[in-house]
Order: sequence, then C-alpha cells, then structure tokens
Amino acid sequence: MIKIEHVSKSFPKVVALDDVSLNIEKSEVVCLIGPSGSGKSTLLRSVNGLEKIDSGKIYFDGELLDPNDSDQMRRVRTKMGFVFQHFNLFPHLTVLQNITLGPVKVLGKTEDEAKADAMKLLERVGLPEKADEYVSKLSGGQKQRVAIVRALCMKPEVMLFDEPTSALDPEMVKEVLNVMRSLATDDHMTMMVVTHEMGFAKEVASRIIFMDSGHIIEENTPDKFFSEPKEDRTKEFLSKVL
Repeated sequence: MIKIEHVSKSFPKVVALDDVSLNIEKSEVVCLIGPSGSGKSTLLRSVNGLEKIDSGKIYFDGELLDPNDSDQMRRVRTKMGFVFQHFNLFPHLTVLQNITLGPVKVLGKTEDEAKADAMKLLERVGLPEKADEYVSKLSGGQKQRVAIVRALCMKPEVMLFDEPTSALDPEMVKEVLNVMRSLATDDHMTMMVVTHEMGFAKEVASRIIFMDSGHIIEENTPDKFFSEPKEDRTKEFLSKVL
C-alpha cells in the first residue's frame, strides 16, 4: 500500500533520513520507534507530503507521489488520516464543527450526512455528549480522540499517527491508545504509528521499525524485536526504555 524507496531528507546541520526504504502492506500496523531526532516523524510526514524529500520515491497504492503536484497531493491526502502530537483542532469551533468541516468541504457530503457519521464515531470513542462543546474546553485525551474521529470521518485508507500520546498526561494516554487499538484489531486499519509507547507497540504492531540517525537499524515482529534484538544499538535503546 505504501512503498518508500531510498528516501533521503536533510535539514540545515542534520540528515533526517538517509537512504530509507520500507514497504507497508494493507492492514499492517507498523510502529516506528527510536530516540528523539532519529527521523521517525520526518519519515511519516514525508509519506503524505508535509515534508518534501530530497531524493528517493514514495508510492501510495502503486502511484508515485509528487509533492510538487498539489492536485495529486490533495487527492491522496484525503485517503490518509493524519493525527498530530498537538491535535491541530480549531479551538473556536465546536467538536462537531471540527469533525464535519472536511467531509462537507472536501468530500462533498451534506451537513446531515457528515453529522450522522460524526455522531457514530463520537459514540465509538465515548464522546457523543461533547459534540456541541468547544474544543478549548476539552481535556487533552478528549481532544486527541476528537482528532482521530476527524481523520476517520474522511474515510481514509491509511492512518498516520505522529506521537499521538506524547503531549498527554499519563492518565489520558490509555483512552487514546484504546481507540487506536480498536482501529487495528476491529477495523484492520492500515496504520503507521510513531510512538514511545512500547506496550502498545508490543501488543498491536504487525512490525516494529527501529530508527536512529536517519537510518532503519532493525525491523521485526514485536515478539522477536523485544525478545531477540539483533543490533547492539537496538539492545542499548531497549535497555533504557523497558
């Protein structure tokens, strides 16, 4: 579904991605883990064109993506839900307005259709009673669940999560991870997840990708990755986070 071939990306004074190649199959949950600055978020943002790569190729459903082709990227982004670390919701709009804006403006749904879809998903994440509240009044965990619903209302084929729990208080992390777990196990949603939540990665991921200094150091199933890491750098990292 997603094919990344020899992708490199540099910023001033840092190489974020160095000849990275990776395939994501339909219904896979791939967790990207590694130290801060390892290139995880840059790789995720490159997939939907938020970062323009310096070299290499990225394919989505067999189609070569061109970040300079704004029409193509707009079309492809409707198929990729993106959940950010800091929610990126509109604080001056209600929960329902945040969620229905995209389906109405981009997908051409009627207000009633978009509202019906939104309410079903809000029910699923335990927030139907918050539909008419302003986002600014929600807790961090509630905001992130709304952000996930907003992405799901666009009927994406892939969900991209960029450290979705790192800005949350510890007690709010579980409620967001439960929603993500449900997407993986019940909906078989294709997901790329940048995360520091090792328990979630161990339980839900199809594959773990460990990155450091812009390289993929090691990849494996969760069982093998956590119990039998091959690379010294992986072992060092795991010794500090487990």
